Amino acid sequence: MAPQNLQPPLSQKPDRRLDFVGQNPTAALVLKLASPAIAEQVLGAVIGLTDTVIAGHLPGTANTIAAAAAAVGIMTYLQWFAGLMTAALGVGATAIVARAFGSRRVRMAQRVAGTSVGAAFIASTMLSVLLYIFARQISYGCGLSGLSAHFAEQYLKIMVITISLQTSAQIGMACIRGAGDTVRPMAIMFMVTLVNLVASGAFTYGWFGLPAWGIRGDAFGTLLAYLTGGICASVVLFTGLSPIKLRLRHLKIIPHILTRVLKIGIPSWVEGVLLWGGQFLIVVFVINSRNDPNGYLLAAHNAVLRIESISFLPGFGFGIAASTLVGQYLGAGKPDAARQAGKIANMLALITMTVLALPMIFCPGFMLSLIVNSPPVIKAGYWPLVIAGLAQPGFALAIVLSGALKGAGETVLPMICTVSGILVVRWAVLAIALYWLVLHGIDHEHLLAVWVAIWIDLNYRGIFNAIVFMRGRWQSKKI
Repeated sequence: MAPQNLQPPLSQKPDRRLDFVGQNPTAALVLKLASPAIAEQVLGAVIGLTDTVIAGHLPGTANTIAAAAAAVGIMTYLQWFAGLMTAALGVGATAIVARAFGSRRVRMAQRVAGTSVGAAFIASTMLSVLLYIFARQISYGCGLSGLSAHFAEQYLKIMVITISLQTSAQIGMACIRGAGDTVRPMAIMFMVTLVNLVASGAFTYGWFGLPAWGIRGDAFGTLLAYLTGGICASVVLFTGLSPIKLRLRHLKIIPHILTRVLKIGIPSWVEGVLLWGGQFLIVVFVINSRNDPNGYLLAAHNAVLRIESISFLPGFGFGIAASTLVGQYLGAGKPDAARQAGKIANMLALITMTVLALPMIFCPGFMLSLIVNSPPVIKAGYWPLVIAGLAQPGFALAIVLSGALKGAGETVLPMICTVSGILVVRWAVLAIALYWLVLHGIDHEHLLAVWVAIWIDLNYRGIFNAIVFMRGRWQSKKI
């Protein structure tokens, strides 16, 4: 039973345009909610893609370009890590806010959102200080050396400045999505992407008469972009432009609300940290300066991830739609509608991601050449990109059905799925594949083995989440 003070009377009526629970789940309804979320995800990927392309086209030798691309690739993992440190707040708050709006309790949603945003700001500020102080040690600890480590340290010290504002804004946007509004987060991400595209290029190459700072300019442009996003998100949250209007008093951290949010979110946080750790350890122990002294494999791995995001980010958009609709339908006491919404979102994601994967399978060399201007990197990434394309249908199931389960507040089983996938399936397959490829003298065996393991893991997780979703026990989950 929820504490009584978490059930205050309704303080305002929800926006009718966001009142989905009065409608039956259809493909049109899912697309209405998912389309802005997909656009937001794609725009977010464009930021990382822009940074990678800029780094991959710096003036200099092939080794300089590879070192810059490798450094930016590592920074991608550290930005991901920074977001994960408050991910529990985002997942838990989204689930509760969705239920609150489904049951017409907007004041409750405000208190949950305010507590979550305030806690995220404090946690991310502490993290940014630590990352700045230990930037050099972190760069070398990530398996980088020489020029790539130097580039990474420069990038990290600039990147951390806006982490607290960026991360707390992300939690606020997650709450707004839970309320059914995916348009405003998309608009904010558009502003971030536009600023990053112009500023990163301008300060890296010296456009418009500005100084050409190289890799530092790439980082500074990204800093300006996320600063813009944080300011815009604050305006939306505190001026009533969103379904959840916050006031400063809402940022006070209420212990029992924070406990409730974390109870739901911590399993998802563990899942995210293990997923990050599995990816990051691959870079540290499998693709590193010992077997990749020029950074070709790491640059190729990063390029493959960027191209793969063209396919899987729409899947995350459908996952957001599934999470929001499932939470709101369950809050309104409509479990069958929640199940149908999850199925529709899953089917749309499966079709979309499969179609978008086709260029990766049939035109891998051309796709890679668009990202990085280095023939050795393109050669190393050719077959890994084909394998990434083949993994997308299974990845669609993993993303959307996991989102649907989390929208219901079921975060433990998706966590178990990721733990077993990363720690057992992925590393076991990686060891076997690496042994076989080395035995047969296959070129770029380390990178190939990594992507074979990822392919098997993603399909395993897709099947696991599909079984959990079809069993339906999440429909009676209490949060």
